[in-house]
Amino acid sequence: MKRALLFLVILLTSCGGGGGGGAAPASAPAGTIASTTVAPGSNVLSLYAAPASVNVNVLLASITICTPNSSNCAVIPNLLVDTGSYGLRLLKSAIPASIPLTRITGSGGGPLFECTQFASGYTWGSVQLADVTMAGETAYGLPVQVIDDVSAVQNPAVPGSCNGISIGNAAALNANGILGIGVFPYECGQYCASTANNGVFFECPSACISLAEPLNIQTQNPVPRFSSDNNGLVIVLPQLTSAGASGLAGSLIFGIGTRSNNALGSATVLPLDSFGNFTTLYNGQTLSGSFIDTGSNLYLFQDGATPLCKYVAQGYCPSSTQQLSATLQSTASATPSITVNFSVANADALVATGNAVFNNIAGTATSPSSFDWGLPFLFGRTVYFAIGGSMTPAGSGPFVAF
Repeated sequence: MKRALLFLVILLTSCGGGGGGGAAPASAPAGTIASTTVAPGSNVLSLYAAPASVNVNVLLASITICTPNSSNCAVIPNLLVDTGSYGLRLLKSAIPASIPLTRITGSGGGPLFECTQFASGYTWGSVQLADVTMAGETAYGLPVQVIDDVSAVQNPAVPGSCNGISIGNAAALNANGILGIGVFPYECGQYCASTANNGVFFECPSACISLAEPLNIQTQNPVPRFSSDNNGLVIVLPQLTSAGASGLAGSLIFGIGTRSNNALGSATVLPLDSFGNFTTLYNGQTLSGSFIDTGSNLYLFQDGATPLCKYVAQGYCPSSTQQLSATLQSTASATPSITVNFSVANADALVATGNAVFNNIAGTATSPSSFDWGLPFLFGRTVYFAIGGSMTPAGSGPFVAF
């Protein structure tokens, strides 16, 4: 299963400082908002962007969590919407003390903890149960990862196998958590259900030991846990001008082909492999580890001919805007073959405008075999993400369509 690539804090201000600290604001930013309209429904969740003072191209949503089997609930705003990971991760500091969740005991009898590895670092925390509502859809008794728990008793030392730097805090995330709604149901799946020392799930009665844990207590994508509209999701974001916008209003629609507002229509279906990847043909390269990821701020790919930026870490800064093209196809077949035209502008100049969202900002990927079609790809498009193993009018997932 593909491990998500998140680039949450790669952008620098013009004076070389960080992209902002603390949790994101509680509502969409004021100013010039790019917006799009979809048919309303109980399966439609509003999306918005963090302001530029936090970071650019950070897609956010608000959800409701409840103590399991109760009416004791609270709205948690400003969760990073991430189609490159699977599962809900909440900062402990964002959960009101009045909303106790239920701690999970693992297969070995100890309290269950999780290490989730992203390209930009890791999140560490306990696994707890919550009832989670998004729009009118609810996942009851959902295992979620609770991170940034400062209690030494409740948050033991991070195991050495949890690599990189911690992004499990408000200053690193610039959000109250991560809403992982990618194309698979489970954080780790059968591998972690059958493999001890998997490096993901740990039981920590004292020292932490990595053990095999059954599917039902693994951190899970909330969408397959809905009673309906549970076979996938649709993200609809507005088109932007080349200068971007100060904010956005978009929609996350649950289900594919389950209602009139999530029909596939004429969208082209692109099947994914068992890692959630497809192939991108770009500039003579065959990049079989490609994916669409709303949790990545930029288009991310390797292009040695484009100069890097002075202030935007990893960003591309061509002297003039480049008009580029790539072909997307299944890793197993040349059909369907989808040509995507996109532009790359000077990232330093874009960030200097003070706008928060851009469709033409790009940077260099860490992997030579990947093309990360980050959030810029989704502007002006309706993009479908079908959950692996779930049936849709276009067949079983996993697939993306647009």
